[in-house]
This record gives sequence, structure tokens and C-alpha cells, in this order.
Amino acid sequence: MDIKVVEEQHRSQDFEARPLSSARECVTFPDLNVHSEWGTVELVEAIAEEWRQLCADGPCNEPFFRPEWIAAAIRAFASQQRVLLITVRNRSRLRGVLPLLEKKGRASRVAGTRLRSASLIPRFEFVHDGDPDLADVVRAAWQHLRNLPGWDAIELANVPEGGAAEQLLAVAREDAFPTCQHEYALSPYIDLSEHRPGQDFSRFGLSSRFRYHLRQGWREMSKRGSLRLRRTERADPETLQHFYRLERSGWKGKEGTAIACRPDLYHFYDAIVHYAEQFGYLSIYLLELDDNIIAAHLAFTYGGRYYPIKVAYDESFSEYGPGHLIIGRILEDCVQRGLSRFDCLGESTNAKAKWTSHVRRHTSCCIFRNTAAGHILRAETQLQHNLHQTVRRVVAATRSNVALLKSWRLRRPLRSAPANKAQVEK
Repeated sequence: MDIKVVEEQHRSQDFEARPLSSARECVTFPDLNVHSEWGTVELVEAIAEEWRQLCADGPCNEPFFRPEWIAAAIRAFASQQRVLLITVRNRSRLRGVLPLLEKKGRASRVAGTRLRSASLIPRFEFVHDGDPDLADVVRAAWQHLRNLPGWDAIELANVPEGGAAEQLLAVAREDAFPTCQHEYALSPYIDLSEHRPGQDFSRFGLSSRFRYHLRQGWREMSKRGSLRLRRTERADPETLQHFYRLERSGWKGKEGTAIACRPDLYHFYDAIVHYAEQFGYLSIYLLELDDNIIAAHLAFTYGGRYYPIKVAYDESFSEYGPGHLIIGRILEDCVQRGLSRFDCLGESTNAKAKWTSHVRRHTSCCIFRNTAAGHILRAETQLQHNLHQTVRRVVAATRSNVALLKSWRLRRPLRSAPANKAQVEK
């Protein structure tokens, strides 16, 4: 072998493995046992019952953190990837769960292995019980991950602000590992705790103009037939097919993002809908005009909160705002059922901003190996984020300007059209 090639290989190995700064001294947690296991989705199902109990007993009591959601996501979107399941126990009691997926390959100029969130829609968390010693649970999990070979980056996407996943990032940063954190989404929610049932459904709108359009839209729609809201907790195949067709008939179908457009999306949502029915938190709302469904929500009612997973409406009725009308009626029903929050999910949009100004910040948390390669990966990740944010701002500004121009043109009379007979004579 050429001597130059051998020297280059040695330099490459040093580049990949040499720590750039010293780690903190390891602290032991005698009452906590951290275990990691590589495998398939069966790892999730093996501890599903105690995982559900962990969610129910602590602050991670949301449907997206439950094992059935994680298992459905892995089967639909990552069936060929290895699963790494990190568990933290106090004797036999489950204290924390972190499900990750292995992703190998060259995501940048440096090849490496990344451990990613097992699911990132609509949010992800290091599931825990919320006990006062949560900091010890997080530190114990990090020390295990730090000493676990075979990873170059850990990427936790769509993490709620203030959660255990953010604490994991902070502990790694204290341990002199390169990290970065980016804003992923500002997810809106509607606080229902101060509302009382039996009032006008339009009261949930923020502006008087929007509330007027809600009432006007409902009145005009009612002139065309019998308009009513129906809720079901059953995953009826016919109802589901109606929803899938309705969603595909609009812009989501044209862009290929509707459930019926992709087999993986179909398998995922079909699975979670049946899981939700099985465990009693499925809510399907239908806004019907006579016998026609003009708007629908595929949703969960869980832990006193409402989560619209997928929404759809008939765009031939757009002038009446059926997407907003169904939200107003659902909000009224949520208040009557004693729910405390309508979680809009996803990113903030102009449509959601008509209902609420409350948002919940979500971030992406990334931890990298404390090597030269890890620092390069961190720098490239930061650069990619900055470029992505710049593109998003430019696109948002362009769309806003286009919408403003269209609105101005609609309000401004055409110069070529004479206003009256006197102008014609001139």
C-alpha cells in the first residue's frame, strides 16, 4: 500500500475520533438503571402497557407520545430502519422512554450515523413521569447515550419547549458536546378554560369582522339546506372513506399531501384511527349540508384536550368558509364537553391566527459527537437551518405581497371601465 494513503487514513481516523474538549466527570445514579436495545418496532410493543401508564401518570399525557402512535409511525415511515429504545427504570418501575431510529449515510460532506426521533408529527418528547428528580433521569439517560458507540449525531425534532428532550440537550451542552437548537414551529392553541356553553359560536373569533363573517357564513349556508354538526367516536369504514375523498378533492390532493395520495400516509392514519377507537379517544366531526359532508375533522379527544389530526373541506363552498364554520361549532361542542384546550397543532398560519394568539414553541434539538467531525456536522446543520429560514422568510414575504396586491386590485375600480354616463359622453 502507498505510504501516502496510509498516512491519510491515519489522519482521517484522528479527525473522526479525537475529542476537542474534555467531558465532565461521570456521576452515578444508584437507584436508576438505564437500558438500551436495538431491534424493530416489537421493542415498542413489548413495553406498551407500562409506557401508556407512564404517559397517563405524568406530563407527557398526549396521544403522540403513546406507544401506539410511535409504533404506527415506525411501521409506516421507517420499517427498514433499526430502532434504538432507551429506557430508564427505578428498579422495575419505568421512569423514562426515548425511542430513536438509526439513519446511516451522508447527510452532508461528512458521512455518519444519526439517531433521530422515532416520530416528528406533530411533536416528539423524551417521555417521563415528571417526578421531582427528573433531572437525574435525564442525566442518567445522557451518560448512557454518551458512552453508547456507533452514533455521530442525535436529532430530536419538533420538541415542546421546556420538556425533557430540551433538558437532555442542556446536559449534553454542559458535558462539552457540540449542540444546536432551532425553532421548529410555533404551534397555536385555543384556551377554553374561561368559556361557558350556550353562547354564540362565533365568540371564539378574535376580531369583530371575523365573528361577523362566521355568523354570516352560517346563515347563508343554512339557506341552502339543513346544516348540522355530527360527531362520532367510531372508525366506520364508510365515514373514513368519505373523509379521505373529501381531503383529496382539494388542494392537498393537487399537491399530493392528502392521505389517499400516499400509501405510507394511508397506512399510518388508518392505523392510528383504529388505535384511537380502541383506546377511546377518537373524535370524527362532520359538518353536513343535508346529506353532503362539506367539512370534516379527523381528531383525538384526550386528556381534556382536542387535537385535530387532519382537516378537510369542500372547496366548492369556499365562499362561506366551511373550514372556519366547523371549527367554531367544534369549539362550542368542546366547551359543552368540558375540554380545556383546542390544540391547533402544526405551524402558525393566518387562518389559525383568526382564532388565537396563543402559541407553544417547538424546537429541533441536535447533539453531536465531541470530535472534529461532530463540530463540522454541527456547523453544516446550523448553516442549513439559516438558509432554510432565509428561504422561508422570502417565500412568506412574497406570498403576503401577492395576496395584498390581489386584494388591492379587487377593491380598486378598473380605469378602463367608465363610472357613469357623463364619462361615456366625454
